[in-house]
Amino acid sequence: MLEDEVWRLKKIGRGGTFYKKLTALGIKTVQDFLKMSIVEPQKLRRILGTGMSEKMWEATMKHARTCIMGNKLYIFRGPNSIIFLNPICQVVRATINGQTFLTRDLPNLNGV
Repeated sequence: MLEDEVWRLKKIGRGGTFYKKLTALGIKTVQDFLKMSIVEPQKLRRILGTGMSEKMWEATMKHARTCIMGNKLYIFRGPNSIIFLNPICQVVRATINGQTFLTRDLPNLNGV
């Protein structure tokens, strides 16, 4: 679950090095971990450091992604746009100049 403590993720370990690094920087829940993986993936990887191998990273991310996101959305309103984000800061929908784009349409936004 998103609100679970981050140590519940595979390869993090309660009280372990990775757990201490994450919580020291405010990454305390699975939701915090997943948000960081979307917003600043390189920073998250650096926080965990070289002690977390690529194989461990993949296992942790795979486990984290199994969490149910729920239906909660966050809304950002701009002058000519409305952006809808899921609980881990992924864009779900965007309305720009009155035109709505769904997730599958979003890669095409650069041409708008």
